[in-house]
Amino acid sequence: MANQESGKMQKFLTVFLCFWVAFFEGFDLQAPGIAAKGIAATFSLDQVQMGYVFSLGVFGMLFGAFFGGRIADYLGQKKVLMLSIFIFGVFMSITALAPSIEVLYTARFFTGLGLGAAMPTMISVVGDEATEANRGRLNSLMYCGLPVGAIFVAGLGILFKDISWHTLFLIGGLTPLVLLPFMAFILKDKRKEKVQAETTEAVPGMGQILFAEQRYKYTLPLWLSFFFTLMVNYILISWLPNLLMEQGLEKQQAFMIMLVFQVGAVIGTLGLGYLLDRLKLWQMAVIIYTGLFVALFVLFTTSSIPLLIAAGVMGGIFSTGGQSILYGISPIFYSPAGKVTGVGSAISWGRLGAMTGPLLTGKILALGLGTTGILIASAPGIVLSAVAVAALSAYKSAQKK
Repeated sequence: MANQESGKMQKFLTVFLCFWVAFFEGFDLQAPGIAAKGIAATFSLDQVQMGYVFSLGVFGMLFGAFFGGRIADYLGQKKVLMLSIFIFGVFMSITALAPSIEVLYTARFFTGLGLGAAMPTMISVVGDEATEANRGRLNSLMYCGLPVGAIFVAGLGILFKDISWHTLFLIGGLTPLVLLPFMAFILKDKRKEKVQAETTEAVPGMGQILFAEQRYKYTLPLWLSFFFTLMVNYILISWLPNLLMEQGLEKQQAFMIMLVFQVGAVIGTLGLGYLLDRLKLWQMAVIIYTGLFVALFVLFTTSSIPLLIAAGVMGGIFSTGGQSILYGISPIFYSPAGKVTGVGSAISWGRLGAMTGPLLTGKILALGLGTTGILIASAPGIVLSAVAVAALSAYKSAQKK
């Protein structure tokens, strides 16, 4: 009985710590947008240079997810997660103190690198605590930290209109460092212990982990669904306020829609995680991607405030919530010895989609195609993601037989 209670407490504390890691990713995701005017004024940046400030963080995440996951399979999840948080915290703090644009660019890249390595590692950590019956709930409790972090930093910007961008980044950089001693004490590297107990062989090669023995049947659908789901998610995160203002909304109204989008993200992360434990993956795919298409259609074709509020909530539910479902299911397809490598590779493709989405949107707008063009460009990706997740569902069902 005592061991059972101890196990429950260990599980709770692990998920709680990973919630805060996700919280600071959400903080970093929203902070540059809130601080954009202050950063541009401090360094006299034009729109192109500010684009680098935004994209370098995501670029760092791409490399962090890919290489961080691989390193975690060698050194252990706990060490890599702690190192990732240290790198993120230090370089986000350096962002606030950057004396030049070169230092600012470098700090944003390494901030992303730290966060990128943290994400697949903490997903695997939570996955090790989960069972088939509670996987969706545990993952959603962890991942809802991301929209909560985004809401928090947006709230700081609203409550303290004169808050310095330096202060914002110092809060986001120094606070996560407080997590490190708790992580050192609480986290257990169950995956590494399991691998050591089961085998004395070296960690498999990346090609073997991802493609050998027909593993491409789930690796490629994971990559496809991650790429297009995060592409659409980042189109909304990066461009939604500007697109709404182009449709005739006032700035305050556009920001309100963005706020309800993040509220919807919390609802979607928790609600879809609950459904994941009860429905088949193909059913989740129908719900998520149908809902996402409807949300995009309404957001990009109407100027009715009530409809836009409803669509904003739906957009958050199905884009961020759908993203959290992908994070939740990705660890189950890989063996313990290569789990973080597999998850990290999928997240890297997702980060590539996250970079592609905003750039594609800018190009579409430059061609004068407007929000209709964005909707038309997004639709095939939504369909492909739905098909990919349905394929994963079929593969998962076949494995159980």
